[in-house]
Amino acid sequence: MEKTVVVTGANSGLGLACCEALLAENPRLALVMAGRSPRALESEAAALRQRHPGARITVEALDLARLASVRDFAARIGATYPGLGALVCNAGVQFATGYTFGETGAELTFSTNHLGHFLLANLLLGHMAADGRIIFVASGTHDPAQRTGMPPPRIRTAAEAAYPQDAAEPDSPGVRGRRAYTTSKLCNVLAAYEMDRRLRALGRAAPTVNAFDPGLMPGTGLARTYPAVLKAIWLGILPALLPLVRRLVARGNAHTPQESGVSLAWLAIDGAAAGVTGRYFEQREPVPSSAASHDGALARDLWELSVQLTGLRPEESPLARPAAASAVASHG
Repeated sequence: MEKTVVVTGANSGLGLACCEALLAENPRLALVMAGRSPRALESEAAALRQRHPGARITVEALDLARLASVRDFAARIGATYPGLGALVCNAGVQFATGYTFGETGAELTFSTNHLGHFLLANLLLGHMAADGRIIFVASGTHDPAQRTGMPPPRIRTAAEAAYPQDAAEPDSPGVRGRRAYTTSKLCNVLAAYEMDRRLRALGRAAPTVNAFDPGLMPGTGLARTYPAVLKAIWLGILPALLPLVRRLVARGNAHTPQESGVSLAWLAIDGAAAGVTGRYFEQREPVPSSAASHDGALARDLWELSVQLTGLRPEESPLARPAAASAVASHG
């Protein structure tokens, strides 16, 4: 039986490109396209069906900033698709207007990019195949050493990521929003590594868990809240200058959404990536992530706060149990 792949943020950018690549690689898989706008998803799904006749595509509403929406989505998927093959946690937001706070009281970038995916991955664990794959889409901006031009993450504690406040020298609103984004991307890597450690500590067959850096991708919707001039540069000028941009960024890690979408689909379904877990990928190559991403104490702090904020219960995920934390500690 062909397995199912779930992709969040599937109506545009990297998510849509990943869906296209998945169907090109395996036309028989069942694809679930998830996102906040069912109308936009249906439009893109119809276009995919035209290009891939016979494709089995389902559109599902999912608002990662709303925990009730995440729970409803997970319940529908779990009831409909046993033995999920892959969960691609791709959706992401960035607010150029500064800090915005959501329903849990936590900052909205953190809530959407990290907390929603944290809850979703845990809720779907029991519905995944033993050889399933979970992928958290991160970003090289989580690593100050890459000098991406983005403000570095500020996260000495998990609470600082969830409830950010300005330091002694306040950030401007634009810097606040971009720092919240880079911090959320560090949380994605921390969560991927911590989930992998906790799953391995259970001592039984479990999905693999990896983080994926798509690189700089000019032209995507990530700059939707940027000022008009910066948005025009991002959407119109930088894509045309991509060969030059590649020469300026670390390791040449700048790509079109289509290029990164093919690599993300490879990590989700290709046999060459089977069994690889607890790694950070740039395209198809595992590379080092930031020093902060390997801080085990910070990862456990983030995990425990995320369990608290989402209300994740032991009966919903084995990784919510206190025993899981002690097992992780014993496994280093």
